[in-house]
This record gives sequence, structure tokens and C-alpha cells, in this order.
Amino acid sequence: MRFILITALVYTLFVAPASAAEEAKRPLDAPEAAYWHAESRTWLVSNLGGGLSLARDGNGWLARYDDQGRLLDARWVEGMDAPTGIAAVGNLVYVADRSGVHEIDVNQAKILRTIEISGSKFLNDIAAAPNGDLFVSDFEANRIYRLNRDRKPEIWLESERLENPNGLIVDGDDLVIATWGPMTDPKTFAVKHPGTILKANLKSRKLAPLGKGDPIASFDGIVKVGGDYFCTDWPNGRLLRISKTGAVQAILTGFYQLADLGYNPTSKTIAMPVMSDNRLIFLRLGALN
Repeated sequence: MRFILITALVYTLFVAPASAAEEAKRPLDAPEAAYWHAESRTWLVSNLGGGLSLARDGNGWLARYDDQGRLLDARWVEGMDAPTGIAAVGNLVYVADRSGVHEIDVNQAKILRTIEISGSKFLNDIAAAPNGDLFVSDFEANRIYRLNRDRKPEIWLESERLENPNGLIVDGDDLVIATWGPMTDPKTFAVKHPGTILKANLKSRKLAPLGKGDPIASFDGIVKVGGDYFCTDWPNGRLLRISKTGAVQAILTGFYQLADLGYNPTSKTIAMPVMSDNRLIFLRLGALN
């Protein structure tokens, strides 16, 4: 296992340990999202499969790791196309994919059903609210879908102000949205300017920027740690810490295609897939100031 001390007694970065046999299984192929499933105390990692392919080819899957980052099952659940964001309600895990959202029973390690979202273009991230509702970002359509407790999808919010919404979390009365930025070329993901952090009130659906709403980064994932948000900047390979006033601090740099992150609040550990070289890295947080 390799350790890199980022700031003394504050951050420790390490790569998920693996035996030679585990490495031979090649558990990761374009890993897109890491998610901490508290009920089973495991990390789930979605894989597009076939590099950065978004084809509907059935080659995507979830890998599973224990709370120490050790590989448990390289192909825990297979048969997806190009799965991205992950959320959970109890022992049901929900995964965004090209045509809809997969509902997975953790105990059975089995897809129970796929909830199709008609008219969607590029479903990306997914977040669960305390009442069991699910919110799904449609990256290309500038939409947020809601799946109620009966899992019937509806367009919850649609606006050009969403500027290609990506990462989602529910924080109190708000859905917090990390945007990519207005795309000028969907093939290369080029943008007119970087994305911002937005908040949409869960009752009024009113959009408001975090802080001044200045462009920050082309965001992939977002989690909440204490009173701050930790977000990944995919093209520039940065992990950013953003306060509720919009102040930005770079925590990690030097990666490429740093994808959707997850957070274990018990161990204060962030997990991040690096899509460009098929790695899963962990950042242990010490005493944050």
C-alpha cells in the first residue's frame, strides 16, 4: 500500500490495496463513481467498461470493496451498459445508466428492475432524499428528474441555468447541483466556461447560486463534509473544498479524470475513481479546520 502525506496530520492519501490475484482480475475499467453504502459497510464503484464508452452494450458493472479499500468482488453486479452515479435507500441501491435507473438488492447482489426514464439523454448522477425520493441529473438535457417513492419518474426541474448538471446531493432543504458548465461540444465535453455550484429548494424548486455563482470547475461529483462541500474537477484532476460562502481551496491536484467521489463519515474517508488510469484512491481526512 502506498501512502502520501498531503498535510501533516490532516490528509492521508492511499491507493486501494490489492493482491497480485486481485490486480489480475482488473476490477476497474473507466471507474465513474464511488459510493459508501453504510448499511453493508462497503464501497461500491461503477465501471463504464470499454474505456470511456457510453454504448448500450451491457459491458458495465459495479465492483465492491470493504471499508479498508480491499477488493471484495471485482464484478459484484454485472449486466449494465455504462453505469455512473450511485445512491441508496436502505438495502436498495440505485444506479444511473443510459436508459434509466437500476434498482439493486444488496443482499441478493441482483438487479431487481430498471426504471426507464423516457426522453432522457445522458443520465449521470443520482441522490436520495430523506423521504426516499430520488433525484437524477440529465447531463445533456439540462434536467433533473425525480423518482418518487413509487419510483415514477417526472421532470422535476428543467432550465438552461443548470448548465449541464452533473453531481447531486441533498443537503437539508436543498438539492445541491454541481454543474459542468455550458457545453459547446458534446463530443469533447468542451465548455464555454467552467461550472458552478447551484442549490434548488426542494419545495419551491427555485434555483440559487452558492456564493457569488462564479465559474469554478467542470464538476463531476460532490459530497458534504462537515459544513463544506468536497467536489471533483474532472478535466483538471483536482479535489476542491468549497465553503458555503463559495470560497474554494484545492486539496489535491495532479490527477486526470478524477471522477465522482463518495464519503464515509464514520472513518472520515473520501474515495475517488481516477478514470484515466483505472485506479481507486482514498483520502483520509484528519482534523479539518
